[in-house]
Amino acid sequence: MQKRLIFASLLASAVTFSSCLVGNNKTEATDNVKEKKTVLAETNVSAPSFSEDSAFQYVVRQCEFGPRVPNTDAHEQCAAYLSQQLTAFGAEVSLQKFTANAYDGTELKATNIIGTFFPENSKRIIFFSHWDSRHTCDQDAPQYHKTAVPAANDGASGVAVLLEIARILKEKQPNVGVDMVFLDVEDYGSANGDANSWCLGSQYWAKNPHYKTKPQFGILLDMVGGSEPSFGIDVISQQFAQNIASKVWNVAHSLGYQQFKNETSGQLVDDHVFVNLTAGIPTIDIIDYSSARGFPSTWHTHLDTPENISKETLGMVGNVLTNVIFRE
Repeated sequence: MQKRLIFASLLASAVTFSSCLVGNNKTEATDNVKEKKTVLAETNVSAPSFSEDSAFQYVVRQCEFGPRVPNTDAHEQCAAYLSQQLTAFGAEVSLQKFTANAYDGTELKATNIIGTFFPENSKRIIFFSHWDSRHTCDQDAPQYHKTAVPAANDGASGVAVLLEIARILKEKQPNVGVDMVFLDVEDYGSANGDANSWCLGSQYWAKNPHYKTKPQFGILLDMVGGSEPSFGIDVISQQFAQNIASKVWNVAHSLGYQQFKNETSGQLVDDHVFVNLTAGIPTIDIIDYSSARGFPSTWHTHLDTPENISKETLGMVGNVLTNVIFRE
């Protein structure tokens, strides 16, 4: 997504519009991310195992359909696959279908895919990740500008982590209910300054939330499969959900993951802006971005492929979220 856009209509101050980031190098993350089971000392709660290998296969499977651009067969086929997986893992699945009007006048047939686990539980956490692919490699060499992004990291990685968590929830029930929303049409936006052309799925969902019981807080995943990640806390997360960010980052540090940095990563607007402002759910963004490093090199290019995904990073993020869920 082209993100250096002003979103003054949503925020009192100017905010940089920035979400779809992707890992850069193939170097390994720390050995700590290979931990398969950890115990939070302060709560003495044992978290179930999160399989980085399984999560990686969910990335591969999504990419096998091809770029998941709205109005394509790959998009339709992947939607069916994601729905089937959530159903197989015990979720109540609903499809929120809508037509999105793109910045270029294209009518996009879109679907937000929603999985509800343990609907009887009134204490709930909600997770988000976009599942669509950008229609143009606009950060690539000119010959790729008419090529869609494979979107292994920019979309598939967050969905893959959530699918592996869904598998875990089938095996062991936590003390909270869990909602998962795979958001559509996040990445079909204009590169020419129209901020409202992005995140169309979250804009629609925030105005038409699916739940009967409002979740207590939310976590958005975006770009969680790159090598050498840097997960800072963006300004929007700080402004609307600082206590949730502190909770999640404290869990990460208890597991030894220093890639979760106690620093401001930048003025970023992603799907969580609409969840915070429109739906009123305090929601943070776990996103690989560093204000010093900027956007890594595979962002919105043809190189955003499974070969450039780090299993270790998937495992790290998955372990953190699994512990967050099971310590509640």
